[in-house]
Amino acid sequence: MPIVKNLMAEHEDRVSAITTIGVEVRALVMDEDSDELISNEDPDAEKQVYAKAFQAWADGKISGSADDIFDAIEEALEFE
Repeated sequence: MPIVKNLMAEHEDRVSAITTIGVEVRALVMDEDSDELISNEDPDAEKQVYAKAFQAWADGKISGSADDIFDAIEEALEFE
């Protein structure tokens, strides 16, 4: 089971890093009523999340494969 836990931790780290990027570019915003992150529904901001996440991956700041990054971006932007 340690391998599964390690893979899950790596995935969570990717989603967390990409969620941070989403907040920085305002693709994700805090909903005051529910106190949760929600999508800003701004296509340009979402494009910036993809660009910055893949750049961070290319720079070695986020680990995983390209598919891992894409999946983590999709998961991070699903906050609604």
